[in-house]
Amino acid sequence: MKSARPANLSKTLLRILSYFKGKRILLFLALFTAMLTGLANIFGTLFSGGVTDHILANVQASLPFEEGMKSLLKDIFVIASIYAGGVFCALFHNEVMVYLTQKVLYKIRSELMAKMQSLPISYFDTHTNGEIMSLFTNDVDALVNALNDSFANIVLSLTNMIGTIVCLFLINIPLSMIVFIFIIIMFVFLFSNARVSRKYFRQQQKELAKVNSVVEEDIEGIKVIKAFHHEEKSYQKFIQYNESWRSAATHAFFHTQVNIPFFVSLSYFNFSVSSVAGVIALATGWAGALTFGGLQSYLVFTRNACQPFNYFTMHLNNILSASAGAERIFQFLDSKEEVDEGKVKLVKKNDEKDFSSRYVWQYEEDGILKERKVEGVIHFENVHFSYVKGNEILKGITFTVSPGKKVAFVGSTGAGKTTIISLLARFYPIDEGVITYDGFPIEDIQLESLRRAISMVTQDTHLFTGSIADNISYVRRHSTREEIQEAAKSSQADSFISRSPKGYDTILYDDGSNLSEGQRQLLGLTRATLNQPPVLILDEATSNIDTRSELLIQQGLKKLMKQRSVIVIAHRLSTIKDSDEIIVLQHGSIIERGTQQELLALKGAYYDLYTGKVELS
Repeated sequence: MKSARPANLSKTLLRILSYFKGKRILLFLALFTAMLTGLANIFGTLFSGGVTDHILANVQASLPFEEGMKSLLKDIFVIASIYAGGVFCALFHNEVMVYLTQKVLYKIRSELMAKMQSLPISYFDTHTNGEIMSLFTNDVDALVNALNDSFANIVLSLTNMIGTIVCLFLINIPLSMIVFIFIIIMFVFLFSNARVSRKYFRQQQKELAKVNSVVEEDIEGIKVIKAFHHEEKSYQKFIQYNESWRSAATHAFFHTQVNIPFFVSLSYFNFSVSSVAGVIALATGWAGALTFGGLQSYLVFTRNACQPFNYFTMHLNNILSASAGAERIFQFLDSKEEVDEGKVKLVKKNDEKDFSSRYVWQYEEDGILKERKVEGVIHFENVHFSYVKGNEILKGITFTVSPGKKVAFVGSTGAGKTTIISLLARFYPIDEGVITYDGFPIEDIQLESLRRAISMVTQDTHLFTGSIADNISYVRRHSTREEIQEAAKSSQADSFISRSPKGYDTILYDDGSNLSEGQRQLLGLTRATLNQPPVLILDEATSNIDTRSELLIQQGLKKLMKQRSVIVIAHRLSTIKDSDEIIVLQHGSIIERGTQQELLALKGAYYDLYTGKVELS
């Protein structure tokens, strides 16, 4: 996933602000009170100088002690009220921004998850899990920092900066020019350094996504890494990505952190020059009228002139970092979704156990709503497909699978066997030809309905964190415990489930890592047994199961496959000998087809596979 500087920073920020829709008055109040906090600081400092002049005037006028104290207490009350108002405004805008930020982030995370589920499989083929996870973690975290803290505080910092400059000129124009020269130097350094640091912040986010990706990949493949003694190679690969991240982060934070010592040193120098110039101006009058209280306020503003620049720099960097992450998020949210223009849908008619009795196809024809029985007839007609344009994977594939029939595909790795399954489930759009389900082109069937009408059992069964019963009923959530147990008995999974610590309520973690490969595959078979749609796809569904269990499962599969359209991807020829049709694929084309007896009689490619002259991979 590309991590680039926002093509239009203002556009990115405006899109972030669009998430405050419905809460904009509250956002305005938060930013307005942040500005009032800054103004309270400015007016408090300015007023304190006036208080000093007032005290000196009272002393020179030889006012009675009681009257002088009364005047002083009044001034103290005004100053305290100003700063108390600033404290209240600060508490208000901080609490409101936390509330608004969590609302916005909740919405963004929800959109990210919804978007991820609506993207085509092809997106995940070209983006690693770590890159996508980085959106939910690193990029969202960058937004948290900016929205929680920086949006309001950058308004506060700007208020302090502008207010300080204005007050300096109000106190004394000639003296303020000294400070103004230093402020211009700060501005020039700030924006030139920000341009450089922004580049490294973008690079840092990009490298961090790569580190996440390689870590997640190694965690998933830790058994393979250890089995083949690739620990050192894996470690060196991580070191390479980690070094790139370290380098980018070092440059990013160097340019960020260099602002503070530069501004602090410049501020001290500015204060020294301004103090000497101010005392000379007060003693000689060269800068015009200047009171002792005015000099006091002038020196406080001069001393504090650096602080708003430091804060502004810090919060500006947070916003720049967040905008880079936000653009990555928005690029993801703007990605092209799975096209679903299907009008034909499955409609539940009753609670019958049999799928074909429970559902019907519903469609509109000539303005009339019609229904058709779900049968499970699959037909491929001259289908061509390529993952990359110009490199065809499937070439003119034609076959039909009817209820009660079993069609098997064999061929070497890369022949296109698994691709056929992916096209039937509409994971990818075909280039040419047509695929129909019960006579409907699959493009005309709603995706949710199409995939519900197909059951797949693959070599790698994915399990979710939850109980065994929950994982089995994943395909049919309203299933009763009795139905779940009946399905498990049919697939021969009940035996090992019953021996588990809590039976069907045993909790599975980390994709079922506490189960063997065979047990995980048995649960995949149990899911298919429970759902029982009219089309069943088996991608070597018994490859990880011992021979004895396989014989028992094959008996269960015969019952499961009865009156269903069955497509089998074969890696062992012993599992497809009873197929009604065996299709041999080579480089995406059908080179032989027929029953096992017919193919053996041909003494062609299948005969070579069967006799071991050529290995099936």
